[in-house]
Amino acid sequence: MLTISRQLIKKVEKQDRKAQIELYRLCFNDLMSIASRYNKNEDDCVSLINNCFLKIIDNLDKYNDSKPFQAWIRRIAINEVIDDYRKNKKRKELFVDTEDIESNEGESFSEIDHKIEAEELNNMLLSLPKATRTVFSLIAIDGYSHKEIAERLNISLETSKWHMKEARKRLKVMLILKQQESEV
Repeated sequence: MLTISRQLIKKVEKQDRKAQIELYRLCFNDLMSIASRYNKNEDDCVSLINNCFLKIIDNLDKYNDSKPFQAWIRRIAINEVIDDYRKNKKRKELFVDTEDIESNEGESFSEIDHKIEAEELNNMLLSLPKATRTVFSLIAIDGYSHKEIAERLNISLETSKWHMKEARKRLKVMLILKQQESEV
């Protein structure tokens, strides 16, 4: 759990460079964990983190210290991810060709080995198309509803639901293929 002292926040608000660097160091891992869920490229992650950190510093006066600092910066990071997505969104990402995905309707997740390393699972998420990965992560990891996602990403409710269904389908195929590889 990230704990930030009120003294450090006060120093950052007074433009103390050492305090800003310390706050950046303390927040980096939490911000990177969010950024890396939505971006494949490490440079894009760092850029997103830097934008988040600037927003954190600019809005420290709005932070309510009765709430956890970590929750506050996570909300800023997720909003930055959404803003970045909207800014860089390409229409073609919303309509992904899925003919290359085989149907494995008879398989269930309970039949799949659940001991996949976190890194492997993250790589699976990163292999999803950006729009699909974004919707899946916002729902499954960050707890947004389809309605909230549709409003924030400027897509229809049906498109949000399609991306979630598509993410589940693709992840299921990847897990089944992973299981088959391990059996060989």
